[in-house]
Amino acid sequence: MLDYAPLADRQEAWEESSELTSIQRKMFICNKLPIYRLPLLYPLEPGISYAAVKEALYAAFKAHKTLQVKYTYEPQLRKFYQRYTPLQPEEFIVESLRIIEPPDEYIRNLLAGIDLSADYPWRLAFLEWRDERYLWVEFHHIVIDGLGIRRFEQDFTGRLLEGQEVPPQASLPLSSYRRICELQRDNPGAPEATGRLLKLPELQDKPVPGVGRLTVPLDNNRQEAVQRLAKQLNVTKNAVFQGVLEEVLSRCCSGDTYGAIGNWRMGLGNFTEAGCYVRLMPKRMQAAGTTEDRIRTIHRDNLQTLMNRSNELPGMTEYPVMYSYEEDMFRHFRYIPADRMCKFQLYIRVYCYRQENGIEAEYSKAKYTEEQISAIISEFSTRLDHLAE
Repeated sequence: MLDYAPLADRQEAWEESSELTSIQRKMFICNKLPIYRLPLLYPLEPGISYAAVKEALYAAFKAHKTLQVKYTYEPQLRKFYQRYTPLQPEEFIVESLRIIEPPDEYIRNLLAGIDLSADYPWRLAFLEWRDERYLWVEFHHIVIDGLGIRRFEQDFTGRLLEGQEVPPQASLPLSSYRRICELQRDNPGAPEATGRLLKLPELQDKPVPGVGRLTVPLDNNRQEAVQRLAKQLNVTKNAVFQGVLEEVLSRCCSGDTYGAIGNWRMGLGNFTEAGCYVRLMPKRMQAAGTTEDRIRTIHRDNLQTLMNRSNELPGMTEYPVMYSYEEDMFRHFRYIPADRMCKFQLYIRVYCYRQENGIEAEYSKAKYTEEQISAIISEFSTRLDHLAE
């Protein structure tokens, strides 16, 4: 049963608000566009009822105040705000949809993004296709990151499959967001922090709108080779992938500084709360050295960045080339890439999950050709194969 919140909980909604961070403002400005989508699919076993799923979902959302926020723009102040607004049972609706195409295609083909100014930054539905049933949970990236989804998934599946209670998060709902604002405030970043931004030559003669994607698998041989080298050098697998990618990019790009996806969680000491704590970090490529030297340097720099708790951090920069590494994020949910616009000119991510492992390049079709991106990913794959020899 869905319990109604007491009046005090409703009043608290107006006491917890915060200005948006710089990244959040950029996301809000792109409101309603088919971008920053994080759709997830969860196949439902025949014995699981919709009522049980809905109850587990509600419990997971209520446990995380950072997922119960709404967003507004105050034109007179010219400022963007987020406000904690407790979720109420009468607002919690999960509709059932009978679809005529596979759920992956249905989700990808949606044209409308989530309207941040209208409701909570997520949407839910049961999808029925042929004799199969799925739960579709889609978040807007403004409200959650990969670690946050993993926390949400653990709470949801623990409640649904094992009947576990979902403990509410004890932290103040928006305290971490306020801390991020403090870290970013009045910190434009020194010119030397950005260097010369890494770019590909724009060869697209007939630019077209939209996002292109190219994905290649990471087979067992490649993964084992990366693991062996990481153990040999006493570094992370992420450092190995990043070092190999830098060598590839150094041959086809101009400039020396690219961006990497990180987060504020280490500095904030926040690893259990759902929410979005994404941080864009500058990475400077080395001019020379062996592959092993490059990998060791990357590992050392990454470690120093994680341990850096000071306010001396670079300001926001538009990085044309971005890199990220993801490992073991979700156990039950399956992420469906669905953005129809590119967040960056070129975004390369390496993901290592239990069942799905690969390299994905997301690129702006208005900037680059498929042949350009294919050449990069092909050389990246070839160099990983050389490690396995």
